[in-house]
Amino acid sequence: MVNKEYRLFLISPRQKYINYPAHSELAKIFGKKRFMIPLALPTIAALTPDHYDIHIIDEETESVPKHEIPDIVGITTLAATIKRAYELGDHFRSLGSKVIFGGPYASFMPDEALLHADTIVVGEAEGLWERCLEDFERGQLQSVYKTDVPPDFKRQKPPRWDLVNMKSIFQVGLQVSRGCPFNCDFCLVSKIFGRKMRYRDIDNVIDEIKASPTKYFFFVDDNLTINKKYAKELMKAIKPFGISWGCMASLDVAKDEELLHLMAEAGCFNILIGFESLNPENLDDSNKLHNQAATIFEPAIQKIHSAGIHINASFVAGFDHDTLQAFDDIFDFSMKMNLPNVNLHILAAPPGTELYKKLNAQGRLFDCDTDLGVGHFPTIHYMKMSQTEIFDKYMETIARLYDFRNIRIKAENLFRDGAFIRKGGKISVFMKARLSWITFKEFILTRDKEKRALFFFIYHLIRKKKIAIDKGLGFLISMLGYNRHIKDHQKNMEKYRKMVMDQDRGSWEEIQKEY
Repeated sequence: MVNKEYRLFLISPRQKYINYPAHSELAKIFGKKRFMIPLALPTIAALTPDHYDIHIIDEETESVPKHEIPDIVGITTLAATIKRAYELGDHFRSLGSKVIFGGPYASFMPDEALLHADTIVVGEAEGLWERCLEDFERGQLQSVYKTDVPPDFKRQKPPRWDLVNMKSIFQVGLQVSRGCPFNCDFCLVSKIFGRKMRYRDIDNVIDEIKASPTKYFFFVDDNLTINKKYAKELMKAIKPFGISWGCMASLDVAKDEELLHLMAEAGCFNILIGFESLNPENLDDSNKLHNQAATIFEPAIQKIHSAGIHINASFVAGFDHDTLQAFDDIFDFSMKMNLPNVNLHILAAPPGTELYKKLNAQGRLFDCDTDLGVGHFPTIHYMKMSQTEIFDKYMETIARLYDFRNIRIKAENLFRDGAFIRKGGKISVFMKARLSWITFKEFILTRDKEKRALFFFIYHLIRKKKIAIDKGLGFLISMLGYNRHIKDHQKNMEKYRKMVMDQDRGSWEEIQKEY
C-alpha cells in the first residue's frame, strides 16, 4: 500500500436555490440525494498522483468536515455557488490549507476569486492541475495556472467513481468531446473549451463505460452529435453494453434519421435541445444562428419522437424582443408539439459570456445575490418586462407546464403511436418495488382525477405493449418529480417574490425614460 503524503479535499459547494430541471425531487423519489454530481470532481481525482489521500465531497449529498485540516482543497465554482465557494475557501485558508479554485466562475473572475483562494486553475484542468500539485509540493504554488493550448483530449483516465458514494446518486456524467463551433452570446462553452471540436478515441470511451459503476449515463458534451460520422461510430460501439443515457444535441440531429435510429438502439432515451426562443429576432441577436424558426422546429420534433426518444426542450424568456406573451407562446408550443419535458429559464448573463459584456456596458446588470443565478430568478434589467412581472409570469407558466391535466393531454398524443416501446436500462428488484409503491400511492390513492387518468392511460399502453414498462413508469415518476418541485417552490412564493420586488426597478425601457 502506498503511503499517502498529502490529504486533498475536492469540493462541489452546495447551491442555495435549486431549479426544477436539476431533478432534485426525482432523485428523492429514487431514494437518492442527487441525480448526478459534477463530473469535474472525479475527473480531477483521476489526474491526481497516488500519494494523495483524496476525499470527494459534494455538499448536496454530504457535509464538509470543517474541523479537519487537509493539506490542499480544490473547489469547483459556478455563478450560483460562488458565495458558498468563497466561504469554504476562507474557512480552509484560516486553518492553513492551500485552496485552489477551478470551474467557470473563477476562470472568468480570477482577480475576485483570488481574494478567497491561493490559486486559480483557469479553464481545462488537464496538464495544469498536475503542474499545480508539483509546485505545491515544492512550496512554489503560483497564483494562476492557465494555458493557451488546450489538451488534445484524445485519451482520458476513467473518473474516480470509486471515491463517490454511488448510493447517493442515480447516474454519472460522461464526456466524449470538448469545444463548440458556435458562439451564442449567452453561453460559456466556446469560451471555456474553444470553438474547435476535440474528440476522444472511441476505445477510450468504451473503457470508461466498462469501468463505470452504473449503466445510467448523461453525456455532458454540449452537442454530442455535431460530428455525425463520429456520433454514428460511437453509437455502434456502445450499443452492446446495454446502457441507458441522455445527452445534449442541436436540432439538426433530426436531419439524420440513420443517426437517430442508431442512438435509440444504443440506449438513448432523452435529448436536451436548446430551442431557446420561438422568436427569430432573439436568436439572431443572440448569435444562435444555427437554430431556425418554429416552422422548422416542428418536423424535427416529430422525427425525434418517432425514433422513440424524448425531447427535453430548453427555453429562455427575457430576451430583448420578449414581452410576457413569450411565456404563453412557449406553453402553447409545448402543447402543440407534445413536449412534456420543458426546461424553462429566465435569461441570465454569467460572467465570461458575450451577453455579460454587452449588458455590463449598458448598465443593465445589477448587484443582486449571486445565489439567485439559477434560472428562475430575474438577475438583469429586461427590456420590456419588470423583474416582478417576469417572475410572476415564469411561476405561472411552469405551474401550467407541469399541471397534470396538461401533462396527460401531451402524453396521450405523444405515446399513443407506440414509438416508445424500446426497453431501457435494468433496475434492481428493490428499486422496482420502491417505484411501484410510489406510483400506486401517488397515482391510484389520489383524489386528483387527472393524475389517475394519466396513470390508467399509461397502464393500458403498457398492457397493449405500446410503451415499454420502464418508459411508461419512468415518465410518470419524472412528471411527479417536476410537479412536486414546482409546488414546493410555490409555497415559498411570497418570500421569493419579496426578494424580487426589493430589486425591481421596472423594465429597461421604463428605466431609460427616467433619464
